[in-house]
Amino acid sequence: MVTNTAVKSMPGLTALDRLEIQELNARHFYALDGLNLLLPGDPAEHWADTFTPDGTFEIHNANGDKLLSFSGREQLIGAQRQFPDIAATRHWIGELLIESHLEGAKSASYIIAMNISINPATIIRCGTYYDILTKIHESWKFKSKILTLDQFSPSAE
Repeated sequence: MVTNTAVKSMPGLTALDRLEIQELNARHFYALDGLNLLLPGDPAEHWADTFTPDGTFEIHNANGDKLLSFSGREQLIGAQRQFPDIAATRHWIGELLIESHLEGAKSASYIIAMNISINPATIIRCGTYYDILTKIHESWKFKSKILTLDQFSPSAE
């Protein structure tokens, strides 16, 4: 007996929701890296636009200690503008997993950040992201985005 093995949308999330969350992640990292070719204007504002008005971005080390925390649009804009390695960094995420959540959706992904100002490029951070997302005015936004650096990530010390 042959069964249908087609992938189905998870309960509560449509295929369109999943695509919009993938697009949100692309916009988030494109703006985080300070790129404005496809999104003219201020990358810091574009980055903050990927969050809810009270959204939070945090970085934790491998044992869970909070290293950085920014909440709300103004702090997020200021944070992106003050990150020291914006022009020299490219972020790559992989294995984006999206699930339903009480607030809308949750997602997780692996992250590798590369220093592209040297040849060959080198890894400067690696870890995992855990996100809570919600829909505001028909658009998905990050309510919280937490980067947990891997134990031996170059920036984990």
